[in-house]
Amino acid sequence: MPEWVHSASGWIIVHKDHVTLLSGAIQAATAIVVAFLTIFLWRENKRLRKAGTEPEVVAYLIPDARYLHILMLVVTNVGRGPAWDVSLEFVGEIDSLRKKGAMLPVGSNLPILPVMPQDERYARIFGNSLDFFNGGAPPDFLIRVHFKDSRDQYRKTECRCSIVDFEGVSRTRPAEHEIAEAVKQIANKIENWQPTPSR
Repeated sequence: MPEWVHSASGWIIVHKDHVTLLSGAIQAATAIVVAFLTIFLWRENKRLRKAGTEPEVVAYLIPDARYLHILMLVVTNVGRGPAWDVSLEFVGEIDSLRKKGAMLPVGSNLPILPVMPQDERYARIFGNSLDFFNGGAPPDFLIRVHFKDSRDQYRKTECRCSIVDFEGVSRTRPAEHEIAEAVKQIANKIENWQPTPSR
């Protein structure tokens, strides 16, 4: 057996109390690290489980797909659980927008749906952007979305809306429209086509 093994074992025997104390300290430190990691993983797992089952309802404005000057108010559940008693609260200079044709409730709250499943989308006309820009730039406002989750806990999200963002929005003519127009012209020519009488 090598000499260093004898000298090391001799040192350990002489200092066995210190070695025992050191190994106990290492075990205690390891147990503390494991406890902290367990708590961290438990919290992270809880957060991921919560994110995977809770609703998240947001509201925003977007131009209509067919008529760009019409702004649509869209409410959608981007979370992973159903939202209950969904309603909207409009905060800001709402009266000036209402005078310009915004389809907003007279009261502060607008009930949307009693239940909104995940990935569900609700849309309604907000107003004509051409009217909003008549007489100056329209003011920004805030939409607060109020709802409850499956545990009947109240939740709220806030979404800032700016109609000015949609000024100058335009669209090029999609290829599908050109194809549809060409098909219509072909159909009209076929309808007007008359066979030449045989002799």
